[in-house]
Amino acid sequence: MNLKLASAGIALALLTACTPPLPPEVLAGQAEATINCVSANTIVDGPADLADNFFLMSDSLTAVCPEHISTFSPGDESAEVMITDNTPTASEISLFNRRCPTSEVLIAPAYGIPATLSLQVVGLEGLALDARAIGGLLDGTITNWNDPIIQDLNPDFQLDSVPVIKLGSSQKSSAVLAMTTWAHEVGGSKLEPTDVISGEQNFDTLYDLAAEMFNIEGSFGIVPLGTAVINGLNVANMVVNDGDILVPEPVYTMRGIATAEIDRTNPNQMFASIGYGGKVNESLSDPLIDPSNYKSGWPAVGVGHVMACESGNDAGALPFARFVIRGEGQGALETSGFARIPLPIRLKAILALKTPLSQELLDQIPD
Repeated sequence: MNLKLASAGIALALLTACTPPLPPEVLAGQAEATINCVSANTIVDGPADLADNFFLMSDSLTAVCPEHISTFSPGDESAEVMITDNTPTASEISLFNRRCPTSEVLIAPAYGIPATLSLQVVGLEGLALDARAIGGLLDGTITNWNDPIIQDLNPDFQLDSVPVIKLGSSQKSSAVLAMTTWAHEVGGSKLEPTDVISGEQNFDTLYDLAAEMFNIEGSFGIVPLGTAVINGLNVANMVVNDGDILVPEPVYTMRGIATAEIDRTNPNQMFASIGYGGKVNESLSDPLIDPSNYKSGWPAVGVGHVMACESGNDAGALPFARFVIRGEGQGALETSGFARIPLPIRLKAILALKTPLSQELLDQIPD
């Protein structure tokens, strides 16, 4: 194993120029200056929807560590590293642990999955919806797009009578869970929080749902933002808190992750719950985003994680997991509508994956 020190001079200058405690962005930069390069051919398991992002991530990793090759193989039980699209349950962790029986499983939050309501109704591009309206669409109490609840939120729209057609999928999704949680807890939806939605028309995957939506006038479906972006779907804006209207842009979706609660019950494992409601926890938000300008966060964000064997047959499993939460890995995920993990959470993720850091830097990172 070889630890390459990137930008060591800059990091040293920062250490000597700043007085403790260092800001999170400086701490994160220094933590990322230690690159864990190995010679390996790593197989990575994960949801098929991440394939495009994975290729970007793999290329970024090879550019930094030329001897570390990685291959994306969804469902491959030989993989000792896995990217998930949810917060792993105890049973999922136990199942993954069979792949590394002689070592510990390390887990950390890796990216946000903003949930969106996509709709196919001519003339309703840019429609704004709140938790109550989305709740009504989900539980069937709103049956027409000219419903007074929707009209009151959109006084500048002329809403014609178009029947609502709810689209569903058998694919489990933390984005669906995030949206249904927000609609239930904040909007009073009769539909209980769930990671699977059944509708008037149903599809095997959310990607299939999105691909067919153009052909079904009056339809809507809950899909991850990335799925909506790839398919060119119309996405509703979100009304949160005191009437803030949010568009699905990175600044809001990243702050949306800071609505989640962190439960670090084990020094080597960390879980982020579903964030919803737009009420940002400033201690978890990214300090690079000015809270005076961006007070709210995207109200429904699932949290994807990375799991890896601490040691095993694949020496590259844990280094790959660490790369996912580096700036380059985060950028590859962000290209298709996923959200970066804010710096304070990434610092904890760096520790959860036992990234080799100097004691001087470890002393600077808050518990």
